[in-house]
Amino acid sequence: MLKQIVIILLSLLTMPHIIWAQELQAVVSGGAYHQGSAGSISWSLGEVATETLKAGDYIITQGFQQGRLGLTSVKETPNLDVTISAYPNPTHDYINIEIIGEITNMHYAVFDINGRAVKSGEIIESPTQVQFNEMGSAIYFIRIMQNGQELKTLRVVKN
Repeated sequence: MLKQIVIILLSLLTMPHIIWAQELQAVVSGGAYHQGSAGSISWSLGEVATETLKAGDYIITQGFQQGRLGLTSVKETPNLDVTISAYPNPTHDYINIEIIGEITNMHYAVFDINGRAVKSGEIIESPTQVQFNEMGSAIYFIRIMQNGQELKTLRVVKN
């Protein structure tokens, strides 16, 4: 009798952990994954929609598969008189921001994937070195501005 009570108690104590450890999975009728130089997309048909986001003519609906969806645009102002690039990318320690053209009143700001500003500075010469060694491995965005106007946003991968 005591053995049966101990087994029942152990079962009751471990059951919530077993149930909690199971992952959410969607049973869908179809889907695919595609990757290119501009990014990747994973889609599925038949999953339950949890949220819909709309910006102008663009609509995206997320469900279980895209539970951590984040939208970020990388922007470049058309008809610039300067060429802006960043290297090496991916990086471990630093990024060089290279600007070909006139450098006057230029600044950079580094943002994490959540849009928080993590670093900023003035661009006085080309290339300008931005240290990444104290930052964690992640995707960052460097916004280049001149006279308060955004010129270009660059995506940088920190390994």
